[in-house]
Amino acid sequence: MHPDVYLTVHQQRDRELARELELRRAAQDCPGCIVRARRHLAALTDRVRARLAGTRPATAPACCPA
Repeated sequence: MHPDVYLTVHQQRDRELARELELRRAAQDCPGCIVRARRHLAALTDRVRARLAGTRPATAPACCPA
């Protein structure tokens, strides 16, 4: 492969990886994440139910990679 083509492909890959990382960070920082909001609401509901029943709240498994 020609060195210039190799360099161009490598730079494009670096830009794509940087963009993907940027999108992942934005998703983690997003206050409007539906999955995170549902998880938070489920945890809150679980705590309220546990308080009313006098038991300990169960822990919910993490389903969102964000």
